[in-house]
Order: sequence, then structure tokens, then C-alpha cells
Amino acid sequence: MMAFDEHRPSISWEPITLAESGVVLWAWFKPPQAPHSVAIRLNPEVWTSAAWAARLNVRELADATGIDWLLGWTVYGQYFPVDERTAAYLNVPLTPPPPGVDPLVILWSQPAVPVAPMALAPQAVWAVPQPSSLGVAQPNIPDLAAGEDPTPILESMAFHWNGFLKIEMDLRRIRSQLEQSASRLSSLNRDLNADEATAADNLDKKDWQEARRFLRDAANVLSRSTKEIDLGLTSGAGQRHKFAEIFTQYVEARIPFVGMKQSAIDFEMYHRSAQNTLSAAQSALSKGSADGERRATLVLNRIAGKVRQKRNKARGMNS
Repeated sequence: MMAFDEHRPSISWEPITLAESGVVLWAWFKPPQAPHSVAIRLNPEVWTSAAWAARLNVRELADATGIDWLLGWTVYGQYFPVDERTAAYLNVPLTPPPPGVDPLVILWSQPAVPVAPMALAPQAVWAVPQPSSLGVAQPNIPDLAAGEDPTPILESMAFHWNGFLKIEMDLRRIRSQLEQSASRLSSLNRDLNADEATAADNLDKKDWQEARRFLRDAANVLSRSTKEIDLGLTSGAGQRHKFAEIFTQYVEARIPFVGMKQSAIDFEMYHRSAQNTLSAAQSALSKGSADGERRATLVLNRIAGKVRQKRNKARGMNS
């Protein structure tokens, strides 16, 4: 039996023999749009013998095609990715296809890498193309049209995730600025000291109370923005881990998966949510500076001038 990596792409259906049962099936290796896959046609005769059918499983198909680095398989319109939960399905006998369903099984092999091959483990099942299109079309999953290329969808998710990561760096930086601004607002929000209270007239005191109200409002805005960064949708406490897992497991490896069209929309909305969070933080920082710090500083500076005038006047009288 030839190893899968050494097998040339098929130009027509080729016979393969299952070692355990001796059953001959037909396979198409490495179609152009899916060069790391092999499609196997399950002949109707397979199901006429209970002995044959009982031995027909994914592990035997993988052995017969020379795949020793199994990424997943497609059966009757469903895709199973290799993971610990699905490993037990490798040895489970396949069942006959339901009426009207394409009787193809597609095995997906990872490209060769300079590490020991991973153990065969079963994968989730997805829909497959008709045999006549195997040479030109990528197998499709339930929410893709037959033969639709998943690459643009995966690239869209990658684009939005990488955009989110850049925004995330900006969010870390602005969060530090929010903390610094909140600290300055807290130090400004105080009662007038004795000298200031004596020098200030009623209008000054009224303006200072108004300035303190703006300080409190600005501090609340800063606090909400900081909490949104720490605990909101784009944080680890929100949905970041979910999107990171999808990116690592499927998008980065360019593996199609069930629900990928909706996920592409979700990635775009997540990217936008991060942009909105950053814009809100920038606005909060500006509001904290303009409405809080500046207003308070102007009133305090005005009162400080009156304190100096009063001291100068007192020194002149004493001299």
C-alpha cells in the first residue's frame, strides 16, 4: 500500500482494497481544490454483506488510502474534526447512506510536517460534492453551497481577528491612560482648604461645586469604560476565548467547519464591538480631561489667584 503523501493526484476513480475484508472500493485522491483529501465511493454491494458492512469503518478506510495523519472525515453531509471526543468513532462501523444522500466518504489528511504523525482520531462529518465534481470542487459543509470555496470566508475571519488583536493592544494602552486620568480626577475632587474657602466668594464656591459635579460625572464615565475593557464583550470575561478558539482550531489552519458563514458574521461584529469599545474609551478619556480636569483646574486657579492677592494684601498691611 502506497503512503498517501506519495500518491499522485487521481485523474479518474481508482480501486482500493480494504485489508480486513478484501472489499474493493473506488477512490479519488487529491483533487486540485482539496489536495490533502481522498474521496471514497461506497458501492451499494458493500451493504449486501453483513460481514463486510460490520468491518467498514473510518480507520480501515484511512489504512487503505495510506493516510497516517488524519485531520478529519466527511460522511453523508457531516464533518467530524479529530479530537479526543470523536476518537472512539474511528472503529465504529459505518451505516448505509440514507436514500438520496451522496454515498461518499472524504478523508482529510494534514500536510506533512516535521513532527511525529498524530494518532488517527475521528472527525466531524460534513456534506460532500458529487463524484462528477471531485476533480474541480472543494467539498462543502452544510451552510456552503455545493462546490463553494470556503477560503474567502476563512480569510474574512482571519482579517477581522487580526484587526481585533491590533485594537486590543490599543485598549491596553488606553486603559492605563484611563486609570491615570481617574487618579487625577480623584485628587482634584476635594473640599476647598481653609485659605481657598476664605478667599473664594459665593460665585467661586458655586462654580467649585459645579466643577466637582463634573469631576464625579467624568470619573463615572472613566469607570464604566474601564469596566467595559476589563469585563465586556471583547475581554476574556466576555467572548474573547470563544473567538480565539475558533481562530486557532479552524481559521488559522484553514479548516472549514459547520456554521462558518455565521461565524464570519460574528467575527466581523466582534471586530466592530472592539472598535466601539476603543472609541468609547477615547471619548471617555477626552470627556474626563475636558469636562473634569480642565473645568476644575480653571476654578482652582482662579481661587488660587485670590488667595495670593489676599496674602499679598495682608503682607502689605503688616509692612
